[in-house]
Amino acid sequence: MKKKIFITYAILLLMGTLLTGLLSLSFIRLSYLSNIEQMLMTNGNLINSFVEDELSAGDFPEINFSSLAKKYASEVNVRVTFIDRQGFVIGDSKVEESEIEKIENHLSRPEIQKAMKGEIGISERLSSTVKIDYLYVAIPMKKDGGIYGVTRLAYPLNEINKINIGLIRNIVISVIIGLVIAIPLGYRYLNHITEPIKEITNIARKIANGDYNNRVNVESTDEIKILADTFNFMSHTLNTNISELQDKNTKLQSIISSMKEGLIAVDNHKKIILINSPAEKFFNIDSENVFGEQILTLINNDKLKKVLKEMLEKSTSDKVEVAVENPERKILKIYTEFIKLNEDPNRIIGTLILILDVTEMRKLEKMRTDFVANVSHELKTPLTSITGFIETLKGGAINNEKVRDRFLDIIEIETERLTRLIEDLLTLSDIESNGINFAKKEEISINNVIFEVSHMAEELARQKNIKYSYEVEEDLQYFCGSKDWFKQLVLNLLENAIKYTPEGGEVRCLAYQRSNNAFIKVKDTGVGIPKKDIPRLFERFYRVDKARSGKVGGTGLGLAIVKHIVIAFNGEIRVKSEEGKGSEFTVRIPF
Repeated sequence: MKKKIFITYAILLLMGTLLTGLLSLSFIRLSYLSNIEQMLMTNGNLINSFVEDELSAGDFPEINFSSLAKKYASEVNVRVTFIDRQGFVIGDSKVEESEIEKIENHLSRPEIQKAMKGEIGISERLSSTVKIDYLYVAIPMKKDGGIYGVTRLAYPLNEINKINIGLIRNIVISVIIGLVIAIPLGYRYLNHITEPIKEITNIARKIANGDYNNRVNVESTDEIKILADTFNFMSHTLNTNISELQDKNTKLQSIISSMKEGLIAVDNHKKIILINSPAEKFFNIDSENVFGEQILTLINNDKLKKVLKEMLEKSTSDKVEVAVENPERKILKIYTEFIKLNEDPNRIIGTLILILDVTEMRKLEKMRTDFVANVSHELKTPLTSITGFIETLKGGAINNEKVRDRFLDIIEIETERLTRLIEDLLTLSDIESNGINFAKKEEISINNVIFEVSHMAEELARQKNIKYSYEVEEDLQYFCGSKDWFKQLVLNLLENAIKYTPEGGEVRCLAYQRSNNAFIKVKDTGVGIPKKDIPRLFERFYRVDKARSGKVGGTGLGLAIVKHIVIAFNGEIRVKSEEGKGSEFTVRIPF
């Protein structure tokens, strides 16, 4: 900019000086020519008056106009020419008398033609006689109202050219002196103006790159100072506003990123203006930059795309629950709400889409429904049996001692079954509601716990004619937690193995240490578990064979309790089984 201003300033200065010089030159030339014309007309009229005096003394042909021309020319210092009415030159101060007849006729000359009409003729041209530029003034010679000839005075223009050259030389010198003086002064003044602008430009560039703390320092008191102060105020305001916006944007992004729900905002053309990570996962969007893209073109699931398209095309808010299978089964609840401006609530600028994954919720609802149904069934079966036997006894069977004892034994068995079921239900309900809280941690000796549980397991195995054995590595490391819960874990696994192992079978319990983990393994030679049932083995009331489970008196809650206990110890449980060949449960608990 500085260079452009300087060049413009120099050009304007040069043009102004040249224009002034040329106008002055033109004015001087015109003034000079005007003065010459006046002088020539005055001298011409004076010469004519002298010629008229000569005419009064004699006839026109007798006058020697060549000598008169030379005489008057020397007095007024101009070329004098006399011309008769026919246009022939009869006297010329620049031509000898003997050569007069050789001069061509001047009647066609413009100034002569005008003079012949009684007017003063003026013209500028090259003389064909002496080859010099002249200013010609032709004045008619009159007598008794008639024109009998023309007196023409010519002034050489080379004198004017000399004056013009002198003026041009003076103008050039003036231009050079003016530029020598004006350019340094202009450059200095230009620096005074452009340096603050340059500083403002540099600061503006830094602000554009995100550095809002720079300020412009200008020491002048003119409009540049006002501009700098205004720029500094703008920079401060911009810094404050952008800081507030960044803070709000950071908080908004943090909130949106922390949401487990999917959130998408689209404009009226269904183009994405906001999206969070859960929404990208729900809709299986894998594009890196989706802002400005059509939401419907990014969704790969046809069912989901159709549902969302119908929701976005509605003129009211909506909510829909949809189940998708790809890439995994999910149940999504989708809400749509219009985005309106606070300043103009009637203006809608887009649509907000909220996606909730209700898969677990629906799963829990189903589990609750199944749980209630299973509990009802499990309670109803023994209660029905007890009620039936009681009615039979009340109907007269009580008097038959053999029947009465058998019925009472069955009622006792069913009551014990109900008691176990209720105890397991209470235990599981407490675990699922409050978790397993090791409020009082104690050191647990795996050797001692398995030794204690094995006494109970041996009695249960003996009643079914099953061989039971256990093998524990000596001096296993202690770990902290609840001894009662750990004992419950091992006992449930052993009881489960004994229940589903037929007579003559074998159950083994092994405990050993590997690295920083304790392993408890329970193996049996029982009926085994089908491969398809293993993933659901730890669900409440899930039974591989309900008829068989009913015979062995299981509640269907033992393994569910085991799973929760293992999780409380930060461990894991694995199952290996083959139908008809037995099962193997392995629990890993970190020390």
